[in-house]
Amino acid sequence: MIFSPLSLPSAAHAQATISIPDRTCSVVDDGAEGSLIWAQLTHYDTKAFQAAIDRCAAAGGGTVEVPAGEWMIGPIYLKSNIRFNIAKGAEVLGGTDPELFGGPEADGERIGLINIADAENVEVTGEGLIDGQGAVWWERMRALWRSDPRFATDGQARQQFPDRRPRLVLVSNSRNVALRGVTFANSPSFHLVLSDSEYVTIAGARITSPAHGPNTDAIDPTRSRHVLIADNFISVGDDAVAIKSSDPDPRYPDAISSDIVIRGNTIHASRGICIGSQTSGGVTRVLVENNVFVGSMYGFRIKTARGRGGEISDITFRNNRMTDVDVPLVFTSYYAYRPMDRREAERQAAPTGFVLGNQIWPGEDDPARPFVADSTPRISKVTVDGLEATGADWAGVATGLPESPIEGLVLRNVKVEAKKGFLLRNASVEGRPEMFTGTTGPAIITQRDGRLLSR
Repeated sequence: MIFSPLSLPSAAHAQATISIPDRTCSVVDDGAEGSLIWAQLTHYDTKAFQAAIDRCAAAGGGTVEVPAGEWMIGPIYLKSNIRFNIAKGAEVLGGTDPELFGGPEADGERIGLINIADAENVEVTGEGLIDGQGAVWWERMRALWRSDPRFATDGQARQQFPDRRPRLVLVSNSRNVALRGVTFANSPSFHLVLSDSEYVTIAGARITSPAHGPNTDAIDPTRSRHVLIADNFISVGDDAVAIKSSDPDPRYPDAISSDIVIRGNTIHASRGICIGSQTSGGVTRVLVENNVFVGSMYGFRIKTARGRGGEISDITFRNNRMTDVDVPLVFTSYYAYRPMDRREAERQAAPTGFVLGNQIWPGEDDPARPFVADSTPRISKVTVDGLEATGADWAGVATGLPESPIEGLVLRNVKVEAKKGFLLRNASVEGRPEMFTGTTGPAIITQRDGRLLSR
């Protein structure tokens, strides 16, 4: 079944509408002095930054200006009707002392360096840099992993270890928010996180961290709606975009994450544009179009699992290009981290399971389990229309559950050159084998209840 283009979200429908009063409040006027980082003379300007924000908000709103220079801060909180402008030549650096963010036991999911909470009509703009100095935080995380012998062998245990690292920008319970133009770099963990927010635009930004930076997602819309992600450059150590939805909400019976457009982005190192892995609240009406990928680990992924699943439907990937992306297409209801030792992982997966990247899939004899509402994944009505990919290792996988197969996956105008073919298990896919070329084995690999419905 192919859904009507009229049901797709549009950029006009998704994006924020911002109007900021004509008033400027410089952080310098509230005592910001800058930091001589190169001389190791560190001065925090957190209080001055917050004072400028509060003063401008109390006057009815306006632009809080951060001029050229180096500025070290702890967490700050933007308010309604504020534009936070990082001027060209300005570098806003996040402090690396955990006490600034509530101490070593603080919940990293609930605090960012830049926080926008319970607000509306807010912008972060400019040609400057916001840098989380993540390398310090990454090494602390690795030291914790090294402190317990389980983490040397168990990838799943690593992922379940409490993560105390703050986000770089955290938008929560807010609407009409825009992040434009700024370079966001080296977050301690995820860079830009939206939580319970709507009408958000992220456009023309650069979001970067080294490929080895752990869990450094670029943009994570979580439980959010009417989001436009457009014309950004992204190169990070984890997902370029990860749309998530935890816990159903009766206010949004279709899905708690919906009406999201991801358009015209250039994506280098990353793990692709993803939905999941938390999807129990549902995800619907997502349009991903005209993006260019170069050298990513993955292209498009829907990744969910038993216990984390919900309804994922009306998803369209349209007119995208990929070069040297390891695996362009992954649609799966199995999402589990493999043992760190790849040989042990492959032994556990044998004979009909497999390992892909950091994940492991069980064999095709995996038994069906009872269907549980808001827990068992349901993937349907997903269309890939217009994809060119060259230099791939594995064309992709579509693996549903025996109790919940993938339905209505349509591949149209797809050309993928890959060493390995496209694997189907518990999935019905509409397409043609000749979409996948260059494979050393079959273009379509079918396992249990995998069906290719030729168009």
